[in-house]
Amino acid sequence: MSEQPAASINAGYTEGGLPIGLQIVGRRFDDLGVLQLAHAWEQMRPAQRPWPLSLPQH
Repeated sequence: MSEQPAASINAGYTEGGLPIGLQIVGRRFDDLGVLQLAHAWEQMRPAQRPWPLSLPQH
């Protein structure tokens, strides 16, 4: 609604294994800046785990 570019990416996990989201919001028309920052964060964050986690088979 604000016409600002935004990206939501995984920022890590809680102690219980749930994903934590990071939302990056930029100035109006700065789509490239938001994408560059999201890419940089993805390069710096720790390795990702598979999601959703597989449930144990009974």
